[in-house]
Amino acid sequence: MQQKLLRKAGLLVIVLLASGAMFNGCIDEPNPPVLDRIISEVRFVHAVSDAPAVDIWVDDEKVLSGVSYKDNSDYLTINSGNRFLRVVPAGADTSQSVFRRLVSVRSLTKITMAFFQNVDDIELMSTQERFTYADETTPLADSSEAALKVINLNFDGIDYGIAKSVEGNNFESLVDPVPAGWLSAYEIIPAQSATCFISREGGTVITASQFDYDFQAGFRYSFIIVGTGEQEELDVLRLTDDTP
Repeated sequence: MQQKLLRKAGLLVIVLLASGAMFNGCIDEPNPPVLDRIISEVRFVHAVSDAPAVDIWVDDEKVLSGVSYKDNSDYLTINSGNRFLRVVPAGADTSQSVFRRLVSVRSLTKITMAFFQNVDDIELMSTQERFTYADETTPLADSSEAALKVINLNFDGIDYGIAKSVEGNNFESLVDPVPAGWLSAYEIIPAQSATCFISREGGTVITASQFDYDFQAGFRYSFIIVGTGEQEELDVLRLTDDTP
């Protein structure tokens, strides 16, 4: 008799758990539990060329308002774990989200989350700059060096990198071209002031993309390439990831 009761009790637990799973599956927008004091630093980048200014929500909180194309936030303190992201046209109700996704935010980490592609099919690029654990925050080994990473989010699927001009009409690659929707590792470069260009395979550069930049010793940078394959519509968002 006791064994039968135990079997029935076990069956009841299984049925209740299954029912809970079915009910949970009906929830359109999850609201994951928050673990206090386990945090990360996250910044957001708007790289969707045909999208309006947007508000960005993390779970049930609006963390940014009116972010325009090519804008980025500073690093924000975000609770780690599974977080529900929504991108909403500025001022609109969350029911009009153009992007919604449950994402994993690694604890004690600096992260860039960039929204790209087009408004009908927004993609998310999530990259980790550096961990903030004490033993992983050592400065660059050489005080005369900087580090550069390229994130290629151009709309037309073209491989791009970053080059600098050298004597005469010559160019030198800082970061070799990477495929669209991908990113490079950090490349160690000399701390320097340089005239930079977007580069393509074979060492050619897009002259219309020229800009000057001062790479400071001990700093880490992310250059995000956005826009279309039309030269006049490409741009480089220049972000500082980390300081000495």
